[in-house]
Amino acid sequence: MKSTRAASGKIHEYGGGAASMCRDGRVVFTDSEGGGVFFLLENGEVEERVGGRKGVYFGDFDGQGTGKYILAVREVHFGDGREVENCIVSIDVKDGSVRVLAEGADFYSHPRFSRDGKRVCWKQWNHPDMPWTGSELYVAEWNEGTELLKGNYVAGKAGEQAICQPRWAWDGALWHEVEKGEDVEIGKREIYMGNTTYIQLSPKKLLITYCRNATDGLIVYDIPTQTVIELPLELVHIEFHGLARISDTSFAVLGSTAKTPPALYIVDITKPSEKKLLKISSSSDLPLSTFSPATSISFPRTHGTPGIAHAIFSPPSNPLYTGPEGANPPLIISIHGGPTSHVTPRLNLEAQYFTSRGFAFADVNYTGSIGYGRAYREALNYYRGIKDVEDTLFCIDFLASQNLIERSKVGIRGGSAGGYTVLQSLVHHPNVFASGCSLYGVGNLKDFVTKTHKFESHYLFNLLFPSDTLELDRGRIYKTRSLCLHGNKIEAPLLLLQGDKDNVVLLSQGVDMERVLREKGKDVRLVVFEGEGHGWKGSEAIKRSVEEEEGLWGRTLVG
Repeated sequence: MKSTRAASGKIHEYGGGAASMCRDGRVVFTDSEGGGVFFLLENGEVEERVGGRKGVYFGDFDGQGTGKYILAVREVHFGDGREVENCIVSIDVKDGSVRVLAEGADFYSHPRFSRDGKRVCWKQWNHPDMPWTGSELYVAEWNEGTELLKGNYVAGKAGEQAICQPRWAWDGALWHEVEKGEDVEIGKREIYMGNTTYIQLSPKKLLITYCRNATDGLIVYDIPTQTVIELPLELVHIEFHGLARISDTSFAVLGSTAKTPPALYIVDITKPSEKKLLKISSSSDLPLSTFSPATSISFPRTHGTPGIAHAIFSPPSNPLYTGPEGANPPLIISIHGGPTSHVTPRLNLEAQYFTSRGFAFADVNYTGSIGYGRAYREALNYYRGIKDVEDTLFCIDFLASQNLIERSKVGIRGGSAGGYTVLQSLVHHPNVFASGCSLYGVGNLKDFVTKTHKFESHYLFNLLFPSDTLELDRGRIYKTRSLCLHGNKIEAPLLLLQGDKDNVVLLSQGVDMERVLREKGKDVRLVVFEGEGHGWKGSEAIKRSVEEEEGLWGRTLVG
């Protein structure tokens, strides 16, 4: 590839769906830095088709119709106080002219041409729903006019049923995934554009990613007989855009095992055990004995709402060292973001960094996490900042009861929504934790709701209170569960890591938290990463973040 442009998206701040193969073999893509739309040609040259404009982003492309038009989602940031506008557009492949096809809903995704180019489908939803809580599928007849397409409702219901990844079958049927509430989930949480967790291999075969107990797997679904065959692969985590068809019996998959980092494999369904490694994301000369095995554990919720919660646990492991005889290791307990997310038992190099240095590491898949079915996910509704904190404590109690950790040497860390749980835990349980690290975490809920980006601006409502909660009671809940208002209760040393370009959790959240704690005489440190957003992308930021954490844990958990 001769161009230095990077295919990266910006829609919903999380991006995704930044590139797609067109019918004629070209690749259409967008560059989040400039915001335009480009074609990558077979010779490596890049052609601009839509010029970049400040605040205008494209993504979730489809060029599989007649070849004359590209479908895309467009997001416009006006910069004058007006709400961000999302719509579906078509792009003329010859002159780059843009036509609006569907507008009026708060959000759109998955615009797709039927194989004959005569119909278009898409998914849409409105506040306060997230795409996994309630969304609708529409279909329209395609025309080359200038007016909006007339969409016909097909499936889904606001607040009740979400549809996932609408896609046209080879015979013209329209497929989509629907959650039925079982403990097996198909279709990953659609926070990113362009999810591809199922594909058609042949007229009779579908390849589908599923998740059970926070562990991914692959099945082949036979359409005529409606039977399923599970592929015996070692993959435990498959990326949200991780499948691509090669032939009627083979496909490419991007995923991780418990012992290897993300890698691209070629698999033939007639002999899946002979999968071929095409490319690995990172390599290491370290022997496998260096890595600590990640084990899925479950533990009881011993008070509050009864039930079971879950975590991924890795003990310390380093073939060159052993811990003091009779001593249990310190624990770093990690809280994932989302909160509608989860951690799989894949090889986590960040966790391995710490387990190789003598720390036990536990990722808590607290109540509200995905990967355990709809009931478990929705059990966090109205209890955000309560059940997630409780499950963190239950995990610590369980590990201590099994003599796997030293109860008095526990540090807590988490990013984004996980950072909020870190702060909430330190406020309400000041004697449990020796220290804490919040990476771009939320400290003021009301401030987050009013200042965050459009996509997540209503996300917390259903997690904090029922829809009929009075405004006065909402204000009380905001105050009760906003940590910057209770900073005097934090006793443990706290490290705050924040990017100055974060549009999800603004820098002001970290600045305000540090100010409040410093005024109270607390042990707090804020580190700001210049040019970084919601999650680190630069190698220097990633390296420094880990080093800052290591310094905190070495100071507070060792000795």
